[in-house]
Amino acid sequence: MRVRVLADDVINKISAGEVVERPASVVRELVDNALDAGATDISVTLEDGGQRLIRVSDDGSGMERDDALLALERHATSKLSQPDDLLSIATLGFRGEALPSIAAVSKMVLRTRPESAVAATEIIIAGGKILKVQEAAAPRGSTMEVRQLFYNTPARRKFLKSARTEELKVKTWLTHASISRPQVRIRLISDGRELLNLPRHSSELERAASIFRGTTIPFEGHSESLSLVGLVGHPSLAQMESGAFVILVNGRLISDRMIVRAVKEGFDSTLKDREFPIGFVSLRLAAGDVDVNVHPQKSEVRFRHAQEVFEAVKKCVAGAVQEFCFPVRGAASFTQTPKTTSHNTSFNFQSLPAHEPRASQPFAPYAAPVAPKEPASESRSEEKEEDFRFSDLRYIGQLMECYLLTEWNEQFYIVDMHAAHERYNFNLMRRAFRERNVQSQQLLVPLSIELSEEGVERCLRQAPLFEGLGFHWDSLGPTTLVARAMPSYFREAKLVQVIKEVAALTDEFESDAAYHEQVDKIAARLACHASIRSGKEMEREEVYALFKALDSTEFSAACPHGRPVVVSFSKEDVEAWFGRDR
Repeated sequence: MRVRVLADDVINKISAGEVVERPASVVRELVDNALDAGATDISVTLEDGGQRLIRVSDDGSGMERDDALLALERHATSKLSQPDDLLSIATLGFRGEALPSIAAVSKMVLRTRPESAVAATEIIIAGGKILKVQEAAAPRGSTMEVRQLFYNTPARRKFLKSARTEELKVKTWLTHASISRPQVRIRLISDGRELLNLPRHSSELERAASIFRGTTIPFEGHSESLSLVGLVGHPSLAQMESGAFVILVNGRLISDRMIVRAVKEGFDSTLKDREFPIGFVSLRLAAGDVDVNVHPQKSEVRFRHAQEVFEAVKKCVAGAVQEFCFPVRGAASFTQTPKTTSHNTSFNFQSLPAHEPRASQPFAPYAAPVAPKEPASESRSEEKEEDFRFSDLRYIGQLMECYLLTEWNEQFYIVDMHAAHERYNFNLMRRAFRERNVQSQQLLVPLSIELSEEGVERCLRQAPLFEGLGFHWDSLGPTTLVARAMPSYFREAKLVQVIKEVAALTDEFESDAAYHEQVDKIAARLACHASIRSGKEMEREEVYALFKALDSTEFSAACPHGRPVVVSFSKEDVEAWFGRDR
């Protein structure tokens, strides 16, 4: 096969595939350019979630005609002039890929005028080809109109979600990115509706306080090489999506697992494994101490002194978290006025762990308790193992507050009580749902849960499926979900966590899984929340009720997640432990 140089239009489309993923990608690139141009007022307009139109207008410095034409060339930029500039990038856009990449997969109009020019320059492009260059009337600044995104790459267009989903992704990005530019007014209008109107603020903390709801604590920190400012929400406001916490580095909105881990460690034991706090942290450090040129979409960075950054974030967050009053785990929302007391630190205090007491929850068996079994007789020693029934087990005791020790037919059995109860609940829920026979109960007092807008939207999309499982909820405003009913077998204490998990469902779960596979996944999640937990001291009657319940349902050898429910050891195995086989 011969090697050949790719045509320019193919190169541009490949570059577009790296830079332009969806409408939010276009908005990010154009807003970054507007901020680099010194804009103090930015307006974003969408139609059909950005698939029909994306318009970004700013009052920045604008461009002369020749510069505007050059900006449409690949790797043309005003922000780098020599190789060493890559080592200390201080601007948001610097690759020179944004405009030509966007123009390659859309029909674009660029209108721009600097203060010194009498008329603006208007350039009309389609599929990366310039169709017309002319003068136009326009105020100082730039306006980019991107129409029919991916019109010439239909395969890419198929990957876009609903207009509402794409709209929310744009809104979320704008909201989060605005924290680093509090002095800039930002508006978002979608299909004629104003979704955002963020006025100018004097500081990042002031802008963030207008965005994050609920009880919050601000923090600040400084050292010789870096400074940071941020805000954390109460642990009870935590979400199941990592994007709930905003990370800014030198004004750039990024994703960074190390910083997320530092934030979670700062919260210590007040967060569960899959929970993420709400809030933000904004780091400022020398441009040479951070490499932003590691990702095509500039959404990731690499730190020169990563450990120092990690410790700084962890200590500042830990100090702020200590100011919260504990315990309040389980509350769905707060109406307290957010604290505004600033917390300052020089990264030299120690984190004091805040431990969450584990409440003991009663076991609610689904079958009536049965009498304890007598020890197995010798006549049963030849029974085949396939005749095994949980209710035949003789209960001995509980180990490590989780494992039930039993015996039967000269076999020693250890039952994981959580896995066993989870398997029974899973089978019960799945069968009831498929038979459309789920018993539901109304909540005496509807439960309000604060989520992200995207989280509320996901819950509403999944509402019909969960109604089949006995849940009912609706929205009360863009970020508030109200639960009104739940299955009769479910514990209300777990309702908030279940809804937060639904709010964090991935797009793949929503779109790619088969219907019955969705049911099984949801039933597995619910079964876990509805089941007894480690730490519960079970009464003998409860143990036998659980065993009888397991016998009343289908396959019970493993929990829905694949972990074994019971393991067994023969008499020979046990005797070998103590050398009685010799």
